[in-house]
Amino acid sequence: MEWDAKKYNTTHDFIFKYGAGLLALLPKEPKKVLDIGSGTGALTNQIAELGHKVTGIDQSANMINQAKESYPDLNFLQEDILNPSDQIGLYDIAFSNAVFHWITDQELLVKNISEHLNVNGQLICEFGAVGNVQAIREAFGLELKTFGQPFEEPFCFTSITDYRTLLKKHCFEVVEILEYDRPTPLKGGRAGLREWMEQFYTDELGALSGDQKEKLLENMERDLAPRLWKEDHWEADYRRLKIKAVKI
Repeated sequence: MEWDAKKYNTTHDFIFKYGAGLLALLPKEPKKVLDIGSGTGALTNQIAELGHKVTGIDQSANMINQAKESYPDLNFLQEDILNPSDQIGLYDIAFSNAVFHWITDQELLVKNISEHLNVNGQLICEFGAVGNVQAIREAFGLELKTFGQPFEEPFCFTSITDYRTLLKKHCFEVVEILEYDRPTPLKGGRAGLREWMEQFYTDELGALSGDQKEKLLENMERDLAPRLWKEDHWEADYRRLKIKAVKI
């Protein structure tokens, strides 16, 4: 999936705005930071403003180009953390917001992060936990089934227990790990759920005809309204996993 960087900065800006809370976990003294999945660079810039030397990496060319345009003085690289080049090097901090749940190979992810951290380096991250947007995902899967379309989950939502085990395996000592609900308002009023779906399920919706897509979205709005419609906006049922760990 290729991201729409302009839409990310407007309709979906809640992603990096919520991520700003992670900044409080960063050390006060300047460190060399790798921002994994840096998107359009908003959080990368805030990390730099705190005095850290930061490099932002992202697979998406659209995101990297937007980040370079918005923050020309910062260092951004189009890189895949699962297959990093020699450009990346070693860091004191690996930072990431709302990215890890897009990566199916969590084993390789944590292994590579460990290999790109100095001893006593820190991993500071937040991503989707087990049960994240479950109501939306279940409703979407049911609707796709009515059109004979299989639903292959694009996300990897993980539990505290599983992630603690994975971190320990790759030489991390957990300092803080927290799983919590974070109901998230969506922009756009009545259109908010549709716009969220069109960003995060682009490929699945693209496989439907125009009429099928419209019917699917109408049915989802009808079925989810009792749970997720809040007077004048949709509120997505987000659940998050926040981690701070040290490489030992």
